[in-house]
Amino acid sequence: MSTTYAILTSIVVCILAAALESVCAGKNVKPFFASLKFPRYSAPLWIWSIIGGIYYVIFGFVLYRLFRITTDSTIKSAALALIVFMMAVNALSNYLIFRARDLRLSFVVGALFPLMDIALLLCLLKLDTAASLALIPYLLYRVYGVWWGYALWKLNRSQDSDV
Repeated sequence: MSTTYAILTSIVVCILAAALESVCAGKNVKPFFASLKFPRYSAPLWIWSIIGGIYYVIFGFVLYRLFRITTDSTIKSAALALIVFMMAVNALSNYLIFRARDLRLSFVVGALFPLMDIALLLCLLKLDTAASLALIPYLLYRVYGVWWGYALWKLNRSQDSDV
């Protein structure tokens, strides 16, 4: 795939995933976010927007690197499928948090993400060193993200839709 096409395709995938995130979150993000109790060391909403931007930069770069690999392989296809699946599930987790208001289920989904993260990293280690290295900040964030999701759920059990 040409450089231009790889860049454009990566950008389009990220824009579509961000749009799906927005649709899944709905219009009441700020009021619901304001109603929650937060764990210590929790980022304010505007920081979460920056984290989301960095997420898309990382995954956009990883997609670009994968699209630039000239040989087709099962590992490349698996990596691309994992990324699309992970982006879709990430968007759907916004539905769980902001529309369904099910913090427990959101935590469970978030706690399963490291399995996909490791699978993606293993694929990338075989395919592209730069893409593997680019994923490291995201993987470090996931440690915080799982802790945060658990703490958020525990602190807000009385607001959770299942309680």
